[in-house]
Amino acid sequence: MPNVVELQKCLHSHPTATAALIAWCRERRPDDAEALTVAVLCDCPADPADYDGPLRLGAGETLQYRRVRLNWGDLVISEAENFYVPQRLPEQMRAELHEGAKPFGAVVADLSPQRTTLALLTNDDLSRGGAAAAHCRAQLAAGGFAPAEAYALHLTALMSAAGVELAELREHYPRELLQM
Repeated sequence: MPNVVELQKCLHSHPTATAALIAWCRERRPDDAEALTVAVLCDCPADPADYDGPLRLGAGETLQYRRVRLNWGDLVISEAENFYVPQRLPEQMRAELHEGAKPFGAVVADLSPQRTTLALLTNDDLSRGGAAAAHCRAQLAAGGFAPAEAYALHLTALMSAAGVELAELREHYPRELLQM
């Protein structure tokens, strides 16, 4: 069975989590080719006053909150919260996100995005406690997610393209992903 370090390497070797998850799942379940589906659980404006992340808004910019669940066949492979600035995306990409049929990473792939990891926590990290673990647990509780222990890995990343910050991604990968 693959371990969490292998999953981390896979995530770091791809420009988006979507691309990494497709590669991960294709390798482990080749008969389920292209079985990726997205469920958009929420896509709504976010109040910048309630946002505690790294994105800074310019004049006339708004913050959008998108919560999704990605499945490979019948298996949940990721749950994520994306905070993004719609005005920093081309109109076509904003329309695709609004339609809700694709993961954020698939929509913005043509921008050749880069991901900068801001935080990465395994269950071992969570069990040791500390400020980062408490922050992760609080974010999960506020978002209505399963308890932190249901996941093998929690990753927070900043996505940018051509030097422009596009989104903050808070990704949670369930333990079952490692059991594929």
